[in-house]
Amino acid sequence: MKKMPILRTFLCLFLLLFALPAAAQEFVTVEAEGMAAVENGNVDRARKEAKGQLYRDALEKGIGAYVQGVTEMKDFQVVRDQVFSQSQGIVTKTDILREWTDSDGIFHITASCTVSTKTLDGVLGPAVISALGNPRVLVLVDEVVEGERQFLSTAEGAVLRAFEKAGYLMVDPTQAEAIQKGELEAAKASGDAALLSDVAKKFRSDVLIYGKAQANSYTKQKISGVTLYGVRSQLQLKAILASTAYGMGTEMAEHKDKGTSPGDGAVKGFSALGPDLAKELIHKVAYALVSGTAGGIPGRTFKVTVEGLSFGEARTLRENMEKAPGVTGAYQRSYGNKRVEIDVVTEKSTDETAAFLETLGIEITGLTAGTVEGKKTP
Repeated sequence: MKKMPILRTFLCLFLLLFALPAAAQEFVTVEAEGMAAVENGNVDRARKEAKGQLYRDALEKGIGAYVQGVTEMKDFQVVRDQVFSQSQGIVTKTDILREWTDSDGIFHITASCTVSTKTLDGVLGPAVISALGNPRVLVLVDEVVEGERQFLSTAEGAVLRAFEKAGYLMVDPTQAEAIQKGELEAAKASGDAALLSDVAKKFRSDVLIYGKAQANSYTKQKISGVTLYGVRSQLQLKAILASTAYGMGTEMAEHKDKGTSPGDGAVKGFSALGPDLAKELIHKVAYALVSGTAGGIPGRTFKVTVEGLSFGEARTLRENMEKAPGVTGAYQRSYGNKRVEIDVVTEKSTDETAAFLETLGIEITGLTAGTVEGKKTP
């Protein structure tokens, strides 16, 4: 009879271990290979060159093992090269399996290599976000403190800043005219994924981060004449692809803090929780977009800035950009002092986008991997 609790404990541990996702693994092990020609009988030099190739092979296989489908993305070579350039500490262990020189004078080396996913993530995540063209993200968090819904959400602002710092293009709901404020607030309060997805589409966002933030005081005491409240803050965030409502990740946590009021304690709690939970989602979103499981987003987003245009000319430029080959969307971000900023979602490169702008009478003054700058020709 006493064996039942032991058996039950064993089963629980078994299920827990096998329920852990692959992304939670701290390390992945891959078998890599390197080779180099033996010139003038210099085997040591060939071995050194082969080890360098083996290390790069381990990195590439580690990337593929960590994020399914990433090696198939359009700009994987750019991503890979960026990881290679910042690769220190990613491969933590190398166990040589075999070394030999073949009949053609080529030195070969194979090894079992251990890749640190945490270190890899710190380099791979930003590279993937950049290669994706900085997807447009909308953040909506329904925040309630002591039963009262807050006009401004501390958690929402903290999450928005974290995603913006990571390189995403943030959608500002206060600047959109496509939806009534009441509809927006109702969607936030509902927490309904389908309804929120419809809202995100109206804001022309690729990804929606939404959630609930709740804080309540659980104790209070007076110290040196000052009343302090103990406040428990809870935050849940979910990331979905706006076009399909596909779930990309969910994070939830709570934080206890003190404040001179319940609101003060809540601000401290949400200010701590927001960045922490956003950090867990930032790379999950990018990896989901390239893995194929989320369906991806149509093309990548470039920022096009053109000076010397009247408001009417700026509108015409946006309309022409929408009709350009490979373009799936052109969204005007701002206009002022005869300067327009447009987000262009396209399968084309910035070089091709710049060439198209020249056909519209725009002189190109600057060009990067993610931006095109120009001015109206006289």
